[in-house]
Amino acid sequence: MDRPMYVHLHLPTLDVVSVFTTLVAAGVSLLAWYRHRDAVALRSWAAALVLGSVGALLFTLRGPGTSAALFVAADALTVASYATMWVSIRRFNGDKAPPLRMAIIAAAITCIFVLLVTVSWQMGAALRAQSLVYSLFIGGLALVTAWETWRGGRQDGLRSRRIAASALAGIAAARLFRVGLLGLDWFDMVDPETADRVWGYGMYLSTVCVLLVTFGLVLMANERQHALETAASRGIGAT
Repeated sequence: MDRPMYVHLHLPTLDVVSVFTTLVAAGVSLLAWYRHRDAVALRSWAAALVLGSVGALLFTLRGPGTSAALFVAADALTVASYATMWVSIRRFNGDKAPPLRMAIIAAAITCIFVLLVTVSWQMGAALRAQSLVYSLFIGGLALVTAWETWRGGRQDGLRSRRIAASALAGIAAARLFRVGLLGLDWFDMVDPETADRVWGYGMYLSTVCVLLVTFGLVLMANERQHALETAASRGIGAT
């Protein structure tokens, strides 16, 4: 009897794993912020991960009779999570915007997403079309966050930025891959079951990348603190 050449990843199990790992990453970020109070981005990142974990938790409650409102709420929380990640990296790069302004920006992006999904839903668009909009938003936000992380390295030269930027780019690539799968499904080039099985690997990659980004942010905070202490000690020695 022939065996499949790939390992089948169970999507509901991956959803639960994503909730757990995201909460762990949020806890790590919060603990790191307690140590580096000047790195406000770590606190914002923890808040973003909590939003994402709640969205993922709502998504695990889906079923045959699940209302579209639950899907929209789960997706909106995840979009809000990635929007918060973006503004938190901008804050780490030196953006002096107050927390209220950051929250307004993240909320505005989320509202645009909800509006687009609601309009498409009212027009009778298929669930795959809504998933396409969702993947484009997440992929786009992950990509601009990766760019902000990489761009900040030109100012402070933190080598650990490469870890976070690469992991964010991995999330963006996974979501763009999801867009491609949805497109193939849309044109009946791939059946939905096959697309979902293949996407399991994309979900796994995204979950790992979230942990890597968190690890990279903690390293960035440590590296910046070390650089500040070194500069301070040199200043004292020069006097």
